[in-house]
Amino acid sequence: MAQHQQHSAAGEPDLYRDTWVRYLGYANEVGESFRALVPKALVWATYGVSTAYVTADAADKGRRAAQKTTDGSGRTADITVAVVDTFVWQGLASVAIPGFTINRICAASLYLMGRATRWPLPIC
Repeated sequence: MAQHQQHSAAGEPDLYRDTWVRYLGYANEVGESFRALVPKALVWATYGVSTAYVTADAADKGRRAAQKTTDGSGRTADITVAVVDTFVWQGLASVAIPGFTINRICAASLYLMGRATRWPLPIC
């Protein structure tokens, strides 16, 4: 199956969507998955990585919007829409919703395992 790539007007691949860099947006999901086993500071650091990814992607989309817009009318609006749209949607899709979901599933799993077994926390 062919992999779909988004390209800019110059034909360059989208660094934040077509390369390994996109996996940085999932760092907090890994952190949440191991929350019970690693220091809390490490979990928060993974949120920093994911948020940095989302911010960089939003800045890149703003840069691309600026390159596409040649006249002055509406240029600021186009850039603002590109940045805000990317930041909000990527923030929700890469950081907030998956992080919350994984956190609650892991918390429920630990709770149920703690009630159903006498295993120590790292084993649960």
